Amino acid sequence: MTVKELIKSGKLTEARQQLVAAVRDKPGDLAARTLLFQVLCFCGEWDKADRHLEAIATQDPSREAGVIGYRNLIRAEKERLVVMEEGGCASFLTEPPAYLTLYTAARAKLSEKKVDEAEELCKRIDGQIPAISGVANGSPFAGFRDTDTLLAPFLEVMAHERYLWVPFESLRELSITPPQTLLDLLWVSAHVTTWEGYAMNCFLPVLYPGSFIQEDERIRLGRMTDWISLGGSLARGIGQHVFEVDGQDMAILEITDVTFNFPQMKTDDEEKH
Repeated sequence: MTVKELIKSGKLTEARQQLVAAVRDKPGDLAARTLLFQVLCFCGEWDKADRHLEAIATQDPSREAGVIGYRNLIRAEKERLVVMEEGGCASFLTEPPAYLTLYTAARAKLSEKKVDEAEELCKRIDGQIPAISGVANGSPFAGFRDTDTLLAPFLEVMAHERYLWVPFESLRELSITPPQTLLDLLWVSAHVTTWEGYAMNCFLPVLYPGSFIQEDERIRLGRMTDWISLGGSLARGIGQHVFEVDGQDMAILEITDVTFNFPQMKTDDEEKH
């Protein structure tokens, strides 16, 4: 099988081995080096991927603009890794939401294996998040959140070299460009508009943090999603991002256009549910 056939068949490890050998034998083979850089990104080998990008720019200066864009995404991924591993927070476009203190406390309780306390804090967070409604892919919805407990209130965004969280209640419009290339299955191009007046072209990470460490290559390539129990009702996602939209699961690559209504504070009945 060719390298591209291996990738298409989901055999990421074999593709990586063949590409490493190809670049070692022919360092000037830009096509092989470019594909190796892409495969290394799916493997989470950010430093190696960055070094191959540097070599690509040196060998072909006409690719410098594209190289800069991908190097920025690698920096954002490394920042994301630190945030998720160390229990910190990403950057925000505006002032962080009022419930961020509760959120960081819930993360801390989870790291201490105090699941009951973390669950209670998550319920309090949910009560502080306004009701979110709108139209997704032409269908009205009431309720929009990530299915990953640790990311439930936020849309992960990468802009330039920064890793950002945009609270769903801040979103006014979200449009996602259908993937065209292999790396679009890792970072998909999007346009975000917020109620605070921000409008930006950006990228959304298609895969949940740390998906690259999973043995199942369907997870690493975003061809499926699974959830790892954190205890109680709490879970962490792996593989392709999945949102709960109007009570139904919707994968990130199924979304094209979402228009959000101005957020409204929940009624007592909504909070009970």
